[in-house]
Amino acid sequence: MTDKEYRTMYGKSPQAAQTALFDEYLKYVYAIVYNKLRSCGSREDIEECVGDTFSAVFISYDRERKFDGDLKGFIGTVASRKAIQMFRKLSSKSNSTVYIEDETTEFADNERMEENAERSETRSILLKLIKNLGEPESTMIIQKYYYNMNSTEIAQKLSMSPAVVRVKCSRALKKLKELLSAEGYDLKEGNI
Repeated sequence: MTDKEYRTMYGKSPQAAQTALFDEYLKYVYAIVYNKLRSCGSREDIEECVGDTFSAVFISYDRERKFDGDLKGFIGTVASRKAIQMFRKLSSKSNSTVYIEDETTEFADNERMEENAERSETRSILLKLIKNLGEPESTMIIQKYYYNMNSTEIAQKLSMSPAVVRVKCSRALKKLKELLSAEGYDLKEGNI
């Protein structure tokens, strides 16, 4: 599928375009992700990373910028980056749980204090925007990105299927990105 074909299809029906893109590139993305995660990830981790890849593609694809050619390079780059992020997460020996309410009480100097204050303010704004997503989306985002739970674990807690969780997370991330942009935050791929 070329960029032009995707744009034409997207103009007629965004869902049909996304489905066609998914169908065409699923095996390609799966191969990239599998090759990077086969040594440390489970089947569920690989499937989750594939889902995250397509979510990122749909969210970050710039429909205004035109280029002539197929989307394979763009999708391959996103898949590779997502797989590397997942590999680092899975390979990390340290506890990577981020606590929203984590407050540091000891400050080495003013620079450190300003950095901590800014981080605290950012967490506060992010948490407020996540809560504005409503339920069950806010719970899903917190469990996935703050407590590093995968779609299967979240689905079990919320009595849903993992596929439904992935779709809802994807939509919630898109909405969160819009809310963060409205607050004046400049978002780059992989920073959510």
